[in-house]
Amino acid sequence: MKKLIFCCLVVLMGSCKDKEKEVEPEVDLAPEFVGNYITTTVDGNTTVHHEWAVTSDTKNKLAIAYIKNVEVSTSGTTLTLKQEYALANVVPTAEATFKIDEVVDVVQSTGAPLKQKVEGIATKVINSAGVQQLNITLKLTNSSTNVATEDYLEFKKK
Repeated sequence: MKKLIFCCLVVLMGSCKDKEKEVEPEVDLAPEFVGNYITTTVDGNTTVHHEWAVTSDTKNKLAIAYIKNVEVSTSGTTLTLKQEYALANVVPTAEATFKIDEVVDVVQSTGAPLKQKVEGIATKVINSAGVQQLNITLKLTNSSTNVATEDYLEFKKK
C-alpha cells in the first residue's frame, strides 16, 4: 500500500512540473525588415520613384516613411509631384511578411490635402542578385473619392 501511495505521489508531482514550463518569449520580427528600400516604375511618360525608410522602435511594430516622386513628361516639359506617407502602424505577421492597413494624411508638394488608405502585404525575399527586397501589391484608395490604384512593387534594399 505504501508503494502504491508513493508511486501516485511521484506521478502527481511529475504532472505538476509540466504545468510550470517556462513561457517562451515572443520573438520580435520587426528588426528583419529595418532598412532603406527603393524602386522605380515607368509607365509611358510617367516615372515614379518610390523610397521606403523602414524603422522599428517597438517590439513587432514597424514605421515606414514612404516618399513617392512622380515625374510626368509631356510636350517637352516635366511635371513633378512629391508625396510623403507616414505609415506608423505596420505589423509584421510572420518572419518574412508584414501588413500595411491604415489611413494617412499625405503631404504633397502641391500643398493640396489628400487622405488615403494604404493597404498591402509585403514579402521579404532575396533576389537573384543576392539583394534583400520587399515585394508588395500596394493599394492606395483616396478617402474622399474612393478611387483606388494598385501597383506591384519590388523594393530593393539599399
